[in-house]
Amino acid sequence: MAKKTKFLRIAVEGATTDGRVIERSWIEQMAAAYNPATYTARINCEHVHGYSPLPPFNAYGSVLALKAEEFDIEIDGKTERRLALLAQLEANDQLVEMVKSDQKIFTSCEIAPNFAGTGKAGLVGLAITDNPASLGTEVLSFAAFKPLLTALKADPSNLFSAAAEAAIELDDTPAQTLETGLVAAIKAIFSTAPAAPAVPAAPALPAQPAPANDNLAAIADQLGVTFSAALTAHAARTDAAILALSGEMKALTTKLEKAEAPGFRRQPAAGGTGEVATDC
Repeated sequence: MAKKTKFLRIAVEGATTDGRVIERSWIEQMAAAYNPATYTARINCEHVHGYSPLPPFNAYGSVLALKAEEFDIEIDGKTERRLALLAQLEANDQLVEMVKSDQKIFTSCEIAPNFAGTGKAGLVGLAITDNPASLGTEVLSFAAFKPLLTALKADPSNLFSAAAEAAIELDDTPAQTLETGLVAAIKAIFSTAPAAPAVPAAPALPAQPAPANDNLAAIADQLGVTFSAALTAHAARTDAAILALSGEMKALTTKLEKAEAPGFRRQPAAGGTGEVATDC
C-alpha cells in the first residue's frame, strides 16, 4: 500500500554529476510548475528507468509535490544560505522496507533544463542510491570528461544532481480515499441540515376485544386431535368387524367340511347294503 511522505530535500543549488551546476532559477521553476497531472516524476533505483515490474529496477513510487526552501549549509567551515528543492513522495511498500533496512537512503534528481520545450527546468525523475560519494564527487570529476550516466538519461540534455541524503519520514495523516471522502460529505450534509420538526405521537387506540376463535393455531391443533381420535376409533371398529367376520368364516368352513356329500346314504342299522331284493 503506497505511503505518503513528508517533504524532504532532494536537491540543492550547486554541483551535478556531469560537471554542471543546478541553478537557483531551475529549483524555483521546478517548484512552481510541477504538476503530476501534467507529468509525474517516478522514483527509480540508481537512475535506471523501470523496464520491469519486478525489483530491483522497477518503479518505487511517484513525486506528488515540490516546493523550494532556503536553508543553511556548512561548506569548508563556512555557513552558506542555499535554495533547496523539497519533494513529497508517494512511496510503495518496497521503498518503505528499503529505507527501514537502511538501504538506498540518498536521492538524486533527473532535471530537464528545457522541460517539454518550455524553456524552463522540470523534474523528470528521482533516483534512490546508496553511493553519494560516487555520484557526488568521483563521478562528478570524471563525468565532465566521460559522462558515464548519459545512457541512463531520459534525454541527453538532462542532468543528475549530486546525491543528497533523504530522511524519508512517512506522513501519519491518513490519506482521504474516495470512500472516506464520500462518508465525510454525507455526514456534513446531515450535520448542517435543519432538524426535522418533531412529529406528535399518534393517540393510543383503545384495546379491542379479541374476537372469538381468533387463535387459528389452537383451532387447527384441536381439529387435528379430534380427527386423530376419530380415525383411531374407526380403526378399532374396523378391526373388530374384521375379527368377527374371520370367526364366522372359520365356523362356516368347519361346518362345510362336516356336511355329507350329495348322494351319500347311511348304511342301515340292521346291516346289509340297504338294497331291496325283488321276488321274481
